[in-house]
Parts: sequence; structure tokens; C-alpha cells
Amino acid sequence: MKASEVMRAVKTWFKVSNYDALQEITIEDLKREAFARLRIAKHDFDGELNDDDDREIRQRYLDYEAKILAGKPLLVSPSNAPAPTYGKNYPLRQAVENPLQNAKIYIKHITVADAAKYERQLREIKILRRMGLKEEGVTMPASEEIGRWRLTDIEMLHPHKPLYLELNIRRLTDEEVIEHMKRMLPEWRRTHGIPEPLTGTFRFGLSTIKRLINFRIIPLLDLLFWAKRNNEKISYEQLSRLLYPNDSEDIRGGTQIKDTDKPLADKVLTREFDRMFNIYLSKNDSMIHTKVAEALKMNEKEQQEE
Repeated sequence: MKASEVMRAVKTWFKVSNYDALQEITIEDLKREAFARLRIAKHDFDGELNDDDDREIRQRYLDYEAKILAGKPLLVSPSNAPAPTYGKNYPLRQAVENPLQNAKIYIKHITVADAAKYERQLREIKILRRMGLKEEGVTMPASEEIGRWRLTDIEMLHPHKPLYLELNIRRLTDEEVIEHMKRMLPEWRRTHGIPEPLTGTFRFGLSTIKRLINFRIIPLLDLLFWAKRNNEKISYEQLSRLLYPNDSEDIRGGTQIKDTDKPLADKVLTREFDRMFNIYLSKNDSMIHTKVAEALKMNEKEQQEE
């Protein structure tokens, strides 16, 4: 398409004022909206569908695209679920609302079913054996030396390198648990040869959230997504005219979008950015249910005092 045709095609669905709705959602919802853009940006819409799960994911992302083209930029928001409570209306902010939701995948209780699975596997590889012929015979390690092995030492039990721990939270305060873990983690990583995953190479704070809104990163991502899906190119100057259509506004020109906004948009489309956003909300849980509009009025000092 010619440049003029691209602009006409985009204007059939894109209106930057629709994105004012982003200011009415919470900071946690803003994170989810950014992550939804990561998902659709990385998805191969022409890829082969191997099972029902693939088809369900494809349909979900097609639904996201349909919302964008219908001028409805809130793909996964708002989350209207009531705040979780425990006991007498005690909010489980750290344990339930904590945005590091995937912690439950990596840090969890070992269940009876897990124990049965491990015993079966240990029998299969001849590490455990039943003493005596009767069904109720005691299960013992195959040797005294094997009995001293840690579960982590047995490759079959940890394809993803979990660390099996015993933690007596009845006798330890939270502070003691945290301090013990902080001291032991480097040792465990050295022992098992597992380096710490790389974390953010940039700072994430309230100013980052403000830039997401003030630099209109979510609408910018939707414009770039449309261009990719339609195999078209939108120039930086065209992006400027689309994102800042009113002469009275503080317009960010094509050069600013190229040098500052587009690099930030690219950063949003990374797992690292989502991880840093999660860590930020985990450390500043008072911000989880804060409306974006309210956060835009805050400064860093006010946020720390919340």
C-alpha cells in the first residue's frame, strides 16, 4: 500500500482516544494488558496447530486482535474479582494477590501424590527396595550410602532442577527464613551448578509506568502489530500523526518515537520486562489496585509512603 492508503486503512479502526480507558484500570491490569501484547506479538499466526490447546490459544489471540480492530484496547481488563481474604477478612496480599503468580509453580508443597510418584520412580531405578516379602514390609534405601543422597542428586526426579527442602515454619520467624535462604541460595547454586537467571538490565519504577502511558506505548504496540499482521510499514512520522492527532497536544515527533518510544515498546515485548513489572508490584503491593490515573499523579516519594 502507498503511505496514504496505509493511513486510511489504519484510521478505519485506530483512534487514540479509545486508549484513555487505560487510565481507568489498575496498575496490575496495565501489566496484564502489556503482557497480552507480548503474547500476540510473539505468536506465529501461520504456525501449525497440533492439538486443542494450540487451537484454543490461537482463537484467544484472534479474539485479542478482533478487539483491537474494534477499537476496544482492553484485551484482558478489568479484573473485577474481589480481593482475596483469609480468616476474618484478612487480605492475603503477599500470598494470594502477589503478582509473582508463577511462584506457585516453582515453590510448592510436596503432596502425598508426589511422595508416591517419587517412591515408584526410586523403586524403578533400584534406589529403594522393600525389606521382607510381605506387602507391609518397610521400604529402605538400597544401601547406607544411597540413603545419604539428596533427592536433587537423582537426575530422574528433577528434569527442571527443583530443590527439595524441609522448612519448619513453626520454629522460625519469617525474617529468619528469609535470612537463611539468602545465605544458602548462593551455596546451593554453586553446589548444583545452577546460575541465577538474568534479571533486568534496566530500572523499573513508577517512572516506567508513567512512560507507558505518556509515551502511548500500548497504542503504539497495537499499530506495530497491525503493520506486522498486514505486512505493511508505518513510518515514524505517520506514527506521530496517529498517536498525537491534535495540534494542541504535546506532540512527540517521529524522531522521538524512533529514538525513545519504539525502543521502550520493544522492551515491553520481552519476558524480562514482564518479570521486572512483576517484581515491582511484588515489592510495592500497595500499587496493585491503584488506578493508572492515580499513579500518574504520584511521584516516587509518595509511592514509597503508600
